[in-house]
Amino acid sequence: MSKPSNHTPDIGALNYDDRIDVPVLLRDGPGGRPWKKWRTGKAQAWERPGLPDTDGWYLPTTTWREIIHAACNVGRDLTPWLDTPQMAAGELVARIAPLYAFLALHQGPTPHAYNAGRRLTSNRVLERGTEASARGAFSYRLGMTMAEWVCQRMGLGQTFNLEDSWPADVEDPAAKLKKLKGQSSPRPDLWGTHTTERRYWLIEAKGGDIGPRRQQKGWEQLQGGSSVMAPYGYDHRLILCSAGLLRKVHSENDLIVVVGHEHHPGSPAVRPQPDASADRTFRQKVRPRPKDLNNADQLGQAARSQMLVYLMLRAAAEATSPNLFQVPLSRSRTYRRRATGPLTLLEHDEETLALRQEQRDLAIGSDVTSRFTAEAGLENYLACRVPGTDVTLGLSRRLYNACEQLFIAESEMFPATRAEDQPLTARAEKRVESDMRLAGIEYRQRAEDAREIVNSQVWAAFDTAPHGWDDVFRDIGPAPRIVLTPTLSEAATSETYLAVEPRDLFTRIKK
Repeated sequence: MSKPSNHTPDIGALNYDDRIDVPVLLRDGPGGRPWKKWRTGKAQAWERPGLPDTDGWYLPTTTWREIIHAACNVGRDLTPWLDTPQMAAGELVARIAPLYAFLALHQGPTPHAYNAGRRLTSNRVLERGTEASARGAFSYRLGMTMAEWVCQRMGLGQTFNLEDSWPADVEDPAAKLKKLKGQSSPRPDLWGTHTTERRYWLIEAKGGDIGPRRQQKGWEQLQGGSSVMAPYGYDHRLILCSAGLLRKVHSENDLIVVVGHEHHPGSPAVRPQPDASADRTFRQKVRPRPKDLNNADQLGQAARSQMLVYLMLRAAAEATSPNLFQVPLSRSRTYRRRATGPLTLLEHDEETLALRQEQRDLAIGSDVTSRFTAEAGLENYLACRVPGTDVTLGLSRRLYNACEQLFIAESEMFPATRAEDQPLTARAEKRVESDMRLAGIEYRQRAEDAREIVNSQVWAAFDTAPHGWDDVFRDIGPAPRIVLTPTLSEAATSETYLAVEPRDLFTRIKK
């Protein structure tokens, strides 16, 4: 496998309250159950993002914030929320809540100086109080979350659900066919683009039981996806990510991730993109742009990945939710440094911390206003706690504007087929299911045909966004309060915000 990037900053050991060690096995293709080796085998060091040099056991240290970020961002078909945007927050709850409900922490060995000495494990609710069907639903969520997490760790960009789209100009011949009884067209869950490798990744996520049968089934799904890619000649890698809580194997039940991989050579998937910020037509108009959002395709992908968060924030604003607040972060994106994934943990965002402290000193006895923070070089992100969880998510004003434009454009392309408007008969149910399938096919074709136009509209919305939030709340009421000292463990990317309250999970270590 490829070596880690030499350009990734080395920030030393992670010293955070929510540190976690996750045993990871890299190997060629599928294989058998790993048994006790995740504890008894010698684990190699994996401190920095990127693909390790060789296969084998590794013990990277991550944080709970990075795992929650993976749960919220793993690719998903967004078409249901185009028709029912008010329900998008429920999808975020469904992704986050099972992790809190069924996982706990226990102690583990520390073969490397950077290790935390604690690992995720199943709690008693999962072990003793959960029926098989509920355990299966949790296994799906766990598998998708950890697949996203380990792929981010290996340098992959945004993931997309293959039910929603395929890479570039690839068309799945089975997508337009109505499946007959007993007919099967195995496909993997996700795809993404690895810009360093310049190839596409097809990813199948498995959770729970990661024995040989499930591994083989996952590999067959990947091979089905590879057969669709083959006629196009694109370079691609197959990735089988299995997240297991190995029950009845050892007295300590660690969460482990097993990654099987296989390379299929071909033409490069990633071609050089023009840097629009260097174009003369943009020089006078565009505010400084993060390096990871420097072309229209990248920005379009980022907006799509944050659509659930945007819809949650919009719904909370319309309902004047008390959970909404503004959180100031440094306007300079150059201080966003990755730790072990796409997030910058704000313990390492020195400029944000320093500017917040200055504002706290100046704000004694007076209210903090948007103008007050803007003059200090801070930008207020709009954030909201996900209902029923201890997780807070937010967006910059620019990305919020971009998501808004993307939602408008995508909604216009999506043909509405509301199931609740149909009579409740068996025949009607079949008709609704068929109509939804055809609507999805029609929408995806329209979306692909209009992709360049929509991305340019999203780009323009991003660059022309106002600095504050007053226009969003003009017809609703006063803008949410500004919080200079959130009592949370915070993290951010160049345009997004995430915070967690880790005390419930991280103060209880299984003995």
